[in-house]
Amino acid sequence: MASVAKTGAEALRNAPFRVGKKQIFLPNHVITFVRPLPKQPPNLATFIVPLEFNKLDLRDYLYHVYNVEVTGVRSFVNQRMHEQRHGDVGNWRRPKSQKMMIAELAKPFVWPKPPAEDAREAFDYAMWKKQKTAQEQDTKFQGIRAQGEVVPPSQFEVTKDRKAIKARQSKFLSGEETWAPGKVNAFLNSKIVPVEEGWSEVEENLPLDESAEAAAEESSSKSSETRQ
Repeated sequence: MASVAKTGAEALRNAPFRVGKKQIFLPNHVITFVRPLPKQPPNLATFIVPLEFNKLDLRDYLYHVYNVEVTGVRSFVNQRMHEQRHGDVGNWRRPKSQKMMIAELAKPFVWPKPPAEDAREAFDYAMWKKQKTAQEQDTKFQGIRAQGEVVPPSQFEVTKDRKAIKARQSKFLSGEETWAPGKVNAFLNSKIVPVEEGWSEVEENLPLDESAEAAAEESSSKSSETRQ
């Protein structure tokens, strides 16, 4: 702790600008570092900041938190486009404006290249891409329904699970495969065993409780006596 305090004190003494005296220990603001445009020089960094932020706040923030010096800061406010409150339905409104700042860095920073698609599996990229595609498709069909049009089922994307179920159904209908009690269900990954009053799914290698089994037999015998 002493070394950290000493380093912070040295940073304050060596700051290339006048440092404010107000200390903030638990800030509740969020600052987003945005990936630059294709032709943006490496000495310019773009940030999304709160509306109450000013240029001095961003300069002090970068210096005290990341030890990054800046030579200048430019700010602008983006007015958001009008949109409906609940997607494609509801009252029209203008969302809250967005403030952005471009800092001129003393030392340039080059963003790393995004990893290839085959190297993104560790970040659940396939699941994210699937969710994004489903969300975009759902938003599209919601807009069509909001206009009073009917979306036929043929326009929906057929998932792999539905294709597998359809292929299995075709084999059952054609007689290529037959269903029998006790077969392993490929979709539920569980074993189906018959009972007297229907079918139930159970786990394999599950130890039986003798007291529970005896209680079940006793209840079944009482129910049979009541019926008689």
